[in-house]
Amino acid sequence: MNWFWYYLLFQICIIIFFWIFSKRKDKRYKINNTLTEDFEPTQEVSIDPVSKVLKRVYVNRNTGERKYIDEKGENDHNRKRK
Repeated sequence: MNWFWYYLLFQICIIIFFWIFSKRKDKRYKINNTLTEDFEPTQEVSIDPVSKVLKRVYVNRNTGERKYIDEKGENDHNRKRK
């Protein structure tokens, strides 16, 4: 029965190791709100359904990359909805 506890501890250590490793290496959910001069604002504005924040779309016409940036007046919009 003693081997079971060693095995369980080993599995927990492996899970924690891979969880920490993936947090450091996974860049999908890191927000990069830096805009260069290539990005132009569009007329496309939406409200994020999770955070209820007003977002404007900026697009790079050369690459087609899109970034969703919080509008400056999003707090005013949230107060009106509450």
